[in-house]
Amino acid sequence: MTELLVSILIPVYNVEKYLSQCLDSVCGQTYRNLQIVIVNDGSTDDSFRICKRYAAADNRIEIYDKANAGVASARNDLLSHIRGEYFLFVDSDDWLEPTMVESLFSIQNCLDFDIVVCDMIKNDESPNLCDSSYVSYTREKIVKAFLEHKWLSGSLCNKLVKTSLLHNERFRSGISYGEDALFFWHLLQHVDCVAVCKLQLYHYRMNNESLSHQNWTPQKKGSGSIVWCTITHETKLWWQQYYDIACARYAIEDFWGLYYASLANYPYDENIKERQINIRKNFRLILKSGFISKNKIFTAFALAYCYPLGRFLKYTRK
Repeated sequence: MTELLVSILIPVYNVEKYLSQCLDSVCGQTYRNLQIVIVNDGSTDDSFRICKRYAAADNRIEIYDKANAGVASARNDLLSHIRGEYFLFVDSDDWLEPTMVESLFSIQNCLDFDIVVCDMIKNDESPNLCDSSYVSYTREKIVKAFLEHKWLSGSLCNKLVKTSLLHNERFRSGISYGEDALFFWHLLQHVDCVAVCKLQLYHYRMNNESLSHQNWTPQKKGSGSIVWCTITHETKLWWQQYYDIACARYAIEDFWGLYYASLANYPYDENIKERQINIRKNFRLILKSGFISKNKIFTAFALAYCYPLGRFLKYTRK
């Protein structure tokens, strides 16, 4: 196998409890030709000191310290330091199987794929490390799968990506939730071929302190609506045949926004009203899509007309 350089990109912010496990898993990869880039986004805990300790022990690690400006800004800084032919993002509270980079790179070598995707598992679940089969997707097929957003998510942490795909693409500032999905969507516009394998190589930590578990606000968790509004508009321009799929997914994102906002006792305002209107407008497409269960479809309809109902229900997104 050709030992091309792979850049592993890690944004760090206040993760002292989990950071050592993450860095141990990165430094311990069986694929050794790595550039490990860390951007410390103004951590106020012991995270920066931990990073410096690891850098002193491993000369592949580069650390950049900056004032806190949010995850999009940290990820953009990481992109500016890439030297590898491929890159991989890792969230600093997660960890990798030791063979993750080697396994993805061996698949990439088969047909010179632009992106190789593996499966993710939660916490300490036992991974599937035996089935290394993969399926190849053209741009059109992978775009459709992304818009359906069932088995292919917008997370970047389970994807080995050719650096040449970047085309100066950057994360959109002001978006705190779903910024990775919008970035990945734009990368997909440049791919020729993507491989998706069944290997479960990335451990996603269900961390109740992370942004995805914080109380709902339009500026933070609610920014997922901006992401899907943008994707839907661009689908109409670039992939007209999938426009109904994008509209359905956008409305479902707004359903989840209403649900989590109601649980957080967020008051009824224009942000809520806009999401209700979008759900009503695209309710037929939600029904047609089959993307969510009948119970959730009923809840989406109810919330679109009676916002406070959400606080009496109990769902998870998965």
